[in-house]
Amino acid sequence: MPRNSRNILTDFTHIMCQGIDKEYIYEKNSEKLMYIKLIKKNSEKYNINLISYCIMGNHAHIISYSKDHSNISKFMKDVNCDYARFYNKTRNRVGYIFRDRFNSVNIETQNQLKRCIKYIHMNPVKAHIVEREEDYKFSSYNDFINKTGIVNKEILGLVFNSEDNYLEKFYSIEDNPKGIKIDVEDDLENFINEFVKNNNIDKEDIIENKFFIKKLFENLENKWGEFEIKELAQILGCEKKKLYRKKRGCNK
Repeated sequence: MPRNSRNILTDFTHIMCQGIDKEYIYEKNSEKLMYIKLIKKNSEKYNINLISYCIMGNHAHIISYSKDHSNISKFMKDVNCDYARFYNKTRNRVGYIFRDRFNSVNIETQNQLKRCIKYIHMNPVKAHIVEREEDYKFSSYNDFINKTGIVNKEILGLVFNSEDNYLEKFYSIEDNPKGIKIDVEDDLENFINEFVKNNNIDKEDIIENKFFIKKLFENLENKWGEFEIKELAQILGCEKKKLYRKKRGCNK
């Protein structure tokens, strides 16, 4: 894909997979390790660079780099098919285990790439599984710290332009996911639940109260920059068109 400017990357992709019905398909440590093994194995098969990853209980994040975008689909098909066979065999079950094939978002700027790496490494911290990113064993965070695993001179060059002082650059990435597309529905739902709790209201009150709906939109934009109105409408239990009207009214 041709680059439109020096700031457009396009060869980097943020990939997300989630268990069907939000099931915990990576519940066991052995299952997380198997998925990591498969993404490493198949990335070599399809000549894809793994930039970072994080395997949570019911979803997984991967950032990949490839000049051939058609390889992403082949890569993820093999990863998820291999994992489904492993999972079904060890769990003595049959059928689908993934919610969808996979979701993906092109990463367009260097800052977005760095924020996305920070975002996925922070997943287990924000889920209160660990206190620090380095305490989680199933992400690429420690690969960056120790320059091991998937991280090498080539990867550091892709992310930071060079390996010089890369740790200082890595540590300085802000925990600010603004501009990162919301990828796992749970993130938005958890945010809404926290908003309701903090304001001592019901979800129904948000839609009918101009103060709260405006406050919600402001908080969402400050946190993510962009979000899916369709998903928000489903969580709040209202029509998408009505929510669009509310958002336009808040911007007047």
